[in-house]
Amino acid sequence: MNQNVVPKALKQLPSNFFDLEPEEISKAESALREGYKELSGHVVKLSSELESARLARRKENQERENLLSRFATMLDALPGGVIILDSEEMITEANPQARALLGEPLEGQSWAVVEDRGRFNSQGSFEIKGRRLNVSTCPLPGDKETIILVSDITAQHTLQRELGRKTRLSSLGEMAARLAHQIRTPLSSTVLYVDQLSKDIEPKKRERICQALKAQLSQTESLITSMLGFVRGDSSLSLEPSNVRNIVEEAINACKAEIEISGANIALNRVNPGLEVLAAPAELSSVIGNTIQNAIQMSDGSPEIEVWAGAINQHMILIRVSDDGPGMKDEIIDQVFDPIFTTRASGTGLGLAVLASVVQRHGGTVHAANRDAGGAQFSILLPVESTSKGSNR
Repeated sequence: MNQNVVPKALKQLPSNFFDLEPEEISKAESALREGYKELSGHVVKLSSELESARLARRKENQERENLLSRFATMLDALPGGVIILDSEEMITEANPQARALLGEPLEGQSWAVVEDRGRFNSQGSFEIKGRRLNVSTCPLPGDKETIILVSDITAQHTLQRELGRKTRLSSLGEMAARLAHQIRTPLSSTVLYVDQLSKDIEPKKRERICQALKAQLSQTESLITSMLGFVRGDSSLSLEPSNVRNIVEEAINACKAEIEISGANIALNRVNPGLEVLAAPAELSSVIGNTIQNAIQMSDGSPEIEVWAGAINQHMILIRVSDDGPGMKDEIIDQVFDPIFTTRASGTGLGLAVLASVVQRHGGTVHAANRDAGGAQFSILLPVESTSKGSNR
């Protein structure tokens, strides 16, 4: 027994209690009764303190249960999904929104199994059952658990895509009017070639004119296709390993009529014949040709145009078109790739916008700048096809 709760009267009892005389025994009994009374008081006090502690613990547990219940209600009410993974990446908890977005069952399933129900697209969002989801993870401190937050971004994606489409369509009327002039250029060349074919000319010249005529018609078709693709907002191309030299040469051949009429001189560097790039060859050749045409149209005389293509490192190739024309004003360089923007009265403002769009869909970038020696320069950077060998630097 705790010495602090032993009554003082009991402590005073003699050790030879049973050998005492009756008077002494009476005194001892009185001391015992006093001690019992004091001990009973301690018992009552301890019982009261124990009951108070028990009530406090019960209140604490009740508050904890209320907090957990409130937290569970909040999780159920969240608009996004919440998933808890253990250290083995097994799902231990999931709220109703997670089950609605990802399907059932979830609890007890491996996260890898749930991921197999859909796929991650190139934008990093998770596609499942026709919806786009944003999935983010965050480790929880201490318990080696991970929380996964899932939100539905289908509406935002659809709205953004529709907004982009409406923005493009809003400028379609003006674009179509200006496109008529750009189509008229290759059509005029086509008419000249057809007129020459109607005359009695030697077979070799006739064959050369037929080839040029075919190139002009292909250019017109590519221009219309590019415009339609730009209006639709096509975000992907069918890419294949393509020879860089062939792409550049095809672009130059498509501009033969403009080159002959303007007296332009095209200098093409010695492109490594084994250099390849993942590309849609017709699309890429068309926009390179458009850049060459743009250089010719911006020149008042017989322009000197240089086309350079080669690998700048193991991962990227550079295609560069430079001219000796008037160049661009510094304040408009950042605007030249905007749709409808042009500094020429007869320009459509479409060619460079399509160039930027096609290069971006190839996973590359395009830059405009002025040369120190005068003239403009357009640089196209594209990822190298892994089978390419060698460099042309």
